[in-house]
Amino acid sequence: MAGNETSNSVPRSQPAAPSLRRPLAVSAVSVLALLMVAGWLIATANRTNTGSHRAVLDRLLTIDRPFPPEGRFPGDPYIGSRACAECHPGEAALHARSGHAVTLRPASRLALARHLDGTTLADPERPEVQWSYQYRDDRLQLARTAPDGVQRWVVDYAFGSGHHATTFVTLVDPAAPRLFEHRLTYYRREHRLDLTPGQHEDEPRPGVTPSGYLNDPRNSRKCFGCHSTQVSARGGRGIDEETMIPNVSCERCHGPGRAHVAAARGGASGDRLTLPFGPDRWTAESQMRLCGTCHRHPSRARPDQLRPDDPQLARFQPVGIIQSRCYRQSGGGFSCLSCHDPHARAAGDRATYDAVCLSCHAGPGSRPQRAVERSQPAAARCPIRPGGDCVECHMPRVDSGQHILFTDHWIRIRRPGQSRTMRRGPGPELDLLVPTEP
Repeated sequence: MAGNETSNSVPRSQPAAPSLRRPLAVSAVSVLALLMVAGWLIATANRTNTGSHRAVLDRLLTIDRPFPPEGRFPGDPYIGSRACAECHPGEAALHARSGHAVTLRPASRLALARHLDGTTLADPERPEVQWSYQYRDDRLQLARTAPDGVQRWVVDYAFGSGHHATTFVTLVDPAAPRLFEHRLTYYRREHRLDLTPGQHEDEPRPGVTPSGYLNDPRNSRKCFGCHSTQVSARGGRGIDEETMIPNVSCERCHGPGRAHVAAARGGASGDRLTLPFGPDRWTAESQMRLCGTCHRHPSRARPDQLRPDDPQLARFQPVGIIQSRCYRQSGGGFSCLSCHDPHARAAGDRATYDAVCLSCHAGPGSRPQRAVERSQPAAARCPIRPGGDCVECHMPRVDSGQHILFTDHWIRIRRPGQSRTMRRGPGPELDLLVPTEP
């Protein structure tokens, strides 16, 4: 098992008889070679060394470490968010306080890592197992103590902004890549450690062990891909920690900006300033596909996953929005940006969203805010609460069983026994008539 350090020891060899020296010498060399390989595997799995790998983590380009002005290497197409801030200070300031800006960080840099120092708790499903955290040598270290032995890890990364939760991982093999997701996640709302989503014993799946989840290479890269701007500048399918750009920066959504910044500094205008994805080039559908790359788009899901009675559907905002009448009947004018500033952290004030609803549902001629500029059909006024409180009824917060309340973006009234067809995106609706939950 990757990441294990057990109390078992290798039996020592006994002295050999003179007549058996040659065969035993060969055997000894073989055993020594095997032990060297085993030692390398254990060192790689446990990642307890504090040498070159740890130095790499300290060199990662994050929101607080600017890009070199000349780029990281010749021909580097990325310029870094600080260059974007020269012309777009407002957007840059909002983004710096958003979850996107801090969604992947070396675990050692978190204040949470120091807060957990000295913490010991029982496993939520196996009380005979103890988990303990230590912050030593500027690293967060994790140990699992069970009747059959002790396992130890150095935690490499923290996934998640921490606004809701923080999941710790160890990168077992960057080349494959193989990511080991630890069994416990820190949930901010309840200020406690509990099981990481998908690791409950009553929900068995390949790769899940009593210690955590060993992701396969494809899933490992997807995890890093959604929590970073660039996984590797050298090609291949692995994780290149020297050229990886953690967090979702300006260039993750708008595209590499070095040519754009150079043109702007040179006084260019028009097409020479065009970015791969910007406010003058997107449509509602392209926005949904961009956001849905990580926040899930229904076209990427199996039909049996699109079940309106599943509370976890609320986690996948684009899936819900595409089911809504607001999206389907807007003529391409309703999208994520109708309610959310794409650079800022999502507002927690319901009145903000109620105002957006009323801008369309307050009578004929009203239009959604920040929508794509095109004609909108008139929207009906709510007969129950025409003055507001729209979110309370139509976008309730749902507990998906992960200690996090997600807002249901389907924009509907939940009625027991009601059936609806589910959509996977543009095109015909899917014939999935499943009762919604109360």
